[in-house]
Amino acid sequence: MKLTYYIINLIKKLILRIPIIGNIIKNIYKKLFKPVWNLKIYKLYETKNGKYYLPVFAFEDIICNQIKNNMIYQSEILDLAKQYVEENTAVLDVGSNFGQLTIEFSKLKKNVLVYSFEAQEFVFKLLKKNININKCNAKSFYNLVGNESKTVKVKITELDRFSTWGSNNIIITDDDKKFNYIKAIKIDDLNIKEKISFMKIDVQGKDLEVLKGAEQTILKNKMPILFEYEKLFENVYGYKFKDFENFIDKINYKIQLKSESDYLILPKIK
Repeated sequence: MKLTYYIINLIKKLILRIPIIGNIIKNIYKKLFKPVWNLKIYKLYETKNGKYYLPVFAFEDIICNQIKNNMIYQSEILDLAKQYVEENTAVLDVGSNFGQLTIEFSKLKKNVLVYSFEAQEFVFKLLKKNININKCNAKSFYNLVGNESKTVKVKITELDRFSTWGSNNIIITDDDKKFNYIKAIKIDDLNIKEKISFMKIDVQGKDLEVLKGAEQTILKNKMPILFEYEKLFENVYGYKFKDFENFIDKINYKIQLKSESDYLILPKIK
């Protein structure tokens, strides 16, 4: 029986390595299972890092699977935050997904308040439940964070091109089918009173817009900022990395660290 299973899997792997056949099989697989992946059914999972409401059928969601398997997704970000988060301060988590880092940020020091932002309606629903069940000191916002303040129409997010909820970018649309209204905001609009000791941005291509909409908040707090730059979104949003460099120079910051697609920027020392 084990030998048969091994042979079947070996044949499967060999077939998938043939480009044309592999792509055909992958496309068939996607079409068959896409309706299942997108079932917005969730349940509570108890992990060693806390309790989490997560999608049941998002079988290939990397973030979801790591949380279920008692792991911290992007633990390197948490390790970095440990160096900067201070007692009695706020942390901004823009693009919070299911909220694992929001919850972990709140535990780093005494009296840390996390401002947690998520623009996917279904994911936000789970984020809010996860914050509540873990008694996390956080404020959650269902908003599209960027560089303008208005109500916009966005396409309802589905698992299609990407199989991980957090990998899908928010698409503004004029289509009258399959859309939600959402309030777009700037961080500067919030007039946050607490001192901010750390900011994390991960919003699938809109990171520069978030930075621009937080310019006055950044100049006031001079906090370390971790953002993501993904080249695959350059054509979608019409920017280059030079645009990030120009903004970083404008606010008198410097790139301190680069790790894959993540960049840590800090104020320049005078």
